[in-house]
Amino acid sequence: MHKILGEYSSELLRGVASVAGLRILGVLIGYAFVLMVARVFGATALGQYQLTIQIIGTCGLLSALGFNQLILKYASRLKTSEEGWRALHKLCKQWVSLAIAAALASSIVLVVFAEDIALQFFGGPEATQYILLASILVPFQVLTNLACELFRGIGLISLSEYLRSIHVRVINFLVLGLLIVIFGKDVDFVFRSFIVATLSGFVLVSFFVLKKFQEKYSGGEETSSSFVEMLNLKQSLGQSLPMYQSALLIYASTQALIYILAYFESPAEVAKYNVSLQIANLANFIFASVVTVSAPMYSRDFSENRAKLEASIKESSKMIFWASGSASLAIAFLSYPLLLIFGPEFVTAWPVLVILAAANFVNASTGASGNLLDMTGGHKVRKNILFVNAVLTIVISFLAIRQFGVFGVAIGYFFNMCFGNFIGVYVVYRKLGINMIYLPWKRKVSA
Repeated sequence: MHKILGEYSSELLRGVASVAGLRILGVLIGYAFVLMVARVFGATALGQYQLTIQIIGTCGLLSALGFNQLILKYASRLKTSEEGWRALHKLCKQWVSLAIAAALASSIVLVVFAEDIALQFFGGPEATQYILLASILVPFQVLTNLACELFRGIGLISLSEYLRSIHVRVINFLVLGLLIVIFGKDVDFVFRSFIVATLSGFVLVSFFVLKKFQEKYSGGEETSSSFVEMLNLKQSLGQSLPMYQSALLIYASTQALIYILAYFESPAEVAKYNVSLQIANLANFIFASVVTVSAPMYSRDFSENRAKLEASIKESSKMIFWASGSASLAIAFLSYPLLLIFGPEFVTAWPVLVILAAANFVNASTGASGNLLDMTGGHKVRKNILFVNAVLTIVISFLAIRQFGVFGVAIGYFFNMCFGNFIGVYVVYRKLGINMIYLPWKRKVSA
């Protein structure tokens, strides 16, 4: 074991262990919540809840304007000096103000079109109340997400992951369970518990942000941050908008496929797909954890030490392959019994889970090329790749869902992972001369 772990840097190992542990705990709590809703209220109620969360996530992504990535990028560079910390404080105020304005605009749009959205995606006007609920929570969700990226950038990764992965889920689960025990079965409790959880998360995030910015710089190596003084609004948008476009394109080619499914199928089918996707993403614990830790490292090493950057890329790709790739194969093999846990109506989606697991295996094999491009100045190239991938994925998914229903979403998801990841690996090789694909049968990765 020591020999195996000795191949990785202590920075990566400590970070991944911390993040993976928190994410595993958070996802297990999330699965417990989904299982409770599925067993107590059924697939339709679960689907309506998940669609509401999907709408909040979509509006949150639209409202972030790419500043979440920009906060991460500059927080990791500026945290080492008092001058840099002051510059970061000023930049965050600028970026957050714009994101909040966009969030309020998104909320207004949801209120105006609430009934139309309910009719098109929820199957009836009675679901309008869920859209109105989403409109209230969007600004709080945006602020929480921006704060998590700040914490991640300045090195408080465990705090970031707790707020992102655990807090809302555990409060949601506990409040819903308490409401059911005291007042009985009422599907509205599912949404009320989420309101309480989201607002409590926002309060906690606000406390830590205010506390951190009130602290004075407490040592460390002084680094120059003069380049940040010239980062005006135009320059900020020049960097954030390509990242924003990339995030939107990723969303359009993965999560937005759920809207196509909801348009053609019932909320129950949406629930089956979402449960399958959640199970498939069990394999992504290490992948996401490695990306969370390595993205700031990529940004730092790219500007300071190219040899260290190459070593970081190769060790992260190796870790992702063995952990996430192996888990993906196991999930595909156990697809039927895993879905049976959530109830007999979910087991018909086992072929969906197999395809999703295969897509995640491809993702694990090719590494985090997208994040690497974002952190090393390749964000515009990545945006172009994602644009082509999103267009092709949406067209294929639309046709496949009309023909095969929920199985068609999995087909679109699989195409998206194959096309985007292999093109990304090729671009990274041309740009940096590094092949991110880990080949276990070779001592060294070759092009």
